Amino acid sequence: MNNYKIINSSNILENLEHYRSKKICAMVKSNAYGHGIAQIVEILEQKVEIFGVVSVEEALAVRKRTSKPILICSKVTDFKTCKKHHFDVMVDDEQDLRRAYENGLGDSLHLKINVGMNRFGVKSNFALRGIDKFLENRNIRLKSIYTHFPRTYDKKSTEQSYRIFEDFLTQISQSQSVPICFGGSGIFDYNFDYDILRVGLGLYGYGEKGLLPVMKILSRVSKIFYAKKGEYVGYGTAFKVTKGSFFAVVPVGYGDGLRRCLSGNFKVKIYGKSYRSVGNICMDAFFVKVDGSVGVGDEVEVMADAEIFAQKAKTIPYEILTGFSNFRGKTIIV
Repeated sequence: MNNYKIINSSNILENLEHYRSKKICAMVKSNAYGHGIAQIVEILEQKVEIFGVVSVEEALAVRKRTSKPILICSKVTDFKTCKKHHFDVMVDDEQDLRRAYENGLGDSLHLKINVGMNRFGVKSNFALRGIDKFLENRNIRLKSIYTHFPRTYDKKSTEQSYRIFEDFLTQISQSQSVPICFGGSGIFDYNFDYDILRVGLGLYGYGEKGLLPVMKILSRVSKIFYAKKGEYVGYGTAFKVTKGSFFAVVPVGYGDGLRRCLSGNFKVKIYGKSYRSVGNICMDAFFVKVDGSVGVGDEVEVMADAEIFAQKAKTIPYEILTGFSNFRGKTIIV
């Protein structure tokens, strides 16, 4: 298959500069949001302070390419591997804190506070007191205290979440005067007091104005055929030919991450000209209605902006981007 995932290194570095007033934890979970964890870490390795993932497996993939801190922002059970490879871990309850400490991770801990997401994070004052007492008794100093804001598009809700975070901070020992780390798409626009910014979607070009998409999906026409009026193209009867026309087969399908719900509802570009996709997207290909100027081997720009696909699929850019994690083709950094 002549399929290509093009990663624009200049765009991701320009996006990074948008956030440069803070120290950066670059989120590369879910195969770097579908872009390719190896490629993205290679681009950012000298440009960020920390990398963020959600599993030991992802952390191991990142560790192959950097000696910088790697924070696992989810529950950990394999503390021994974390110790062996010098991973930082999130803790949000006393049980995990004890296990991490017993496995020699006392100097690699980040405490997460729940301010409304209700996913991970300390939620009650009672739980926080137990954690704080354990830290004090064993003279453990955290590497950061952090949270994730759930609704940054809602100013009132986000400011309320920030107050919750500040209240929790007042109940933590003064010895834990450590860096504060915030995450949540759009949090950079708030004038909050913190030290480290966990950047995810913004790195890849979405979520705020002025950012540049990093990923482009390209392919090549694998076949041209002619279909007569009354024939169907693709599975089922989703597209019936109303006038004899030429069609192209493009070897990208839902097996690569091109969501089937986009069937017949997006356009591609061939030599800068737009052509409409038709019929149901197959596992390995889709169809485009073309004219006589298109031939086998011609380059097809399948996707240049995940936001457009997200709107058509009635979802979010995260889902469109991560869908291309298993893309079958070459990944090229430009």
